[in-house]
Amino acid sequence: MTFCDYSLQQNSPYDLTRPVAEMAAFFGLAAQSGSENLLTVTSEGTACVAVWQGRDGRRIVSQSFAIRQDVRGEWVRCAKLAVLEVLQMAAEQQLALPWGILTGVRPGKLAHKLLDGGISELDLPLYLQRHYLLPPKQAQLLTEICLLQRRLLSAVEKQVGIYIGIPFCPTRCSYCSFPSGIVPKDEEIQQKFLNCIEQDMLAVVQLLSMYSLNATSVYIGGGTPTSLSETAFARLLEMTARNLLLPGVREFTVEAGRPDCFSLGKLKAMEACGVSRISVNPQTLHDKTLRAIGRSHTVADFYAAYELVRHSRIKTVNTDLIIGLPGETADDVKASLDGIRALAPDNLTVHTLTLKKSAPLFGSAYSSLTAEEAEMLVAYGGEVAAALGMQPYYLYRQHYMLGNLANIGYAAVGSASLYNIQMMEERHVVLGIGPASATKVPQADGHHLNKLNMPKDLGTYTGNLPQLARKRSLLFADEEE
Repeated sequence: MTFCDYSLQQNSPYDLTRPVAEMAAFFGLAAQSGSENLLTVTSEGTACVAVWQGRDGRRIVSQSFAIRQDVRGEWVRCAKLAVLEVLQMAAEQQLALPWGILTGVRPGKLAHKLLDGGISELDLPLYLQRHYLLPPKQAQLLTEICLLQRRLLSAVEKQVGIYIGIPFCPTRCSYCSFPSGIVPKDEEIQQKFLNCIEQDMLAVVQLLSMYSLNATSVYIGGGTPTSLSETAFARLLEMTARNLLLPGVREFTVEAGRPDCFSLGKLKAMEACGVSRISVNPQTLHDKTLRAIGRSHTVADFYAAYELVRHSRIKTVNTDLIIGLPGETADDVKASLDGIRALAPDNLTVHTLTLKKSAPLFGSAYSSLTAEEAEMLVAYGGEVAAALGMQPYYLYRQHYMLGNLANIGYAAVGSASLYNIQMMEERHVVLGIGPASATKVPQADGHHLNKLNMPKDLGTYTGNLPQLARKRSLLFADEEE
């Protein structure tokens, strides 16, 4: 490729700067005012066309992509197709795109929207291939996940997922971009934090009652909730069970992913309070990698924690693995997946490493894997899950993701996490408690949200909790009309 920038001109009813930039990014192109390479996106009757006028004098025109409905989403789709086509011709490069023109975090939302709009279950895979350029395997995968989710979540009216965020960890992993801090050792500080969590929790209880909402899932995440002291952790569980384990709740999940802050006492507290699902996450089964990413536990520690949980009354166990961790080869990742297969958890989530700008590793040559190897390993993760009798039940994507792939969650029959579906597909209310949590209230059209993100900063959260609870309640104002 002999060019690296472009300037954009557009003539359409909607601002298409972002979708154009997303397609240009596939070619390593960045928008630059005054660039001699001009990319034009324009309407041509009821169609969208892209034109590339290069500094070398070449002029390339895409085919016309018919706008079938005058809404922004349709203009975005057609603009992406036109820009992708014209840039492939300009670069003389045919790209292999694992997810076609889909660049968002939640491709499942599109599948649900298409089904809601009348596309049949049988037609959906081919529709995704034709109109969004998804490869056949991804189109089929997305369809199967979407249909499974609709079966799992269709029975309960006004159902709600509840998330409680604990923003502490024992150490910070080098790939992590979550707004978590190192857990304070002072017991009094932890208890004062829980006072605020309880106040926040009680405000959510009021919302449940006021709007006749049916809580079906409760999820304590972070951070690492088990980084709290045994006393503080037990209190968190007790007040959650007392206030939020209402009759309709079908699952109670706790993230206990870090074996370095896991204990038998904390496990006993989870059993006593009715926790039904737990995540114990190795991320890798190689000690060298754990040291490289800043984890203070060993693979042996993970196995010990996993065995404790397996011999407890908690019925569902999830494990996570990450493809693309620093220094790991394809054989290393396969060995970790094979190790998980031997353990036979109920859920397996296969992540592809994503580094956001706040992650310590961001900007470094962090992975020795090629995009092709990463894609092969994601497929191998699916084979391992299938061998364990699991089905894919949710997925999501992220920016800066290795190989432009996806994170996929698998579950054995009857063990899929309802909260993961509620949170990811944004078709049901999710109520967030704690710093950096999000409350999402779908609007009546089924495709837009009223949303409130709690502050990431702990002091801002604790110092403004009454006002924040009020803002959260206002998200339901449309429900009253």
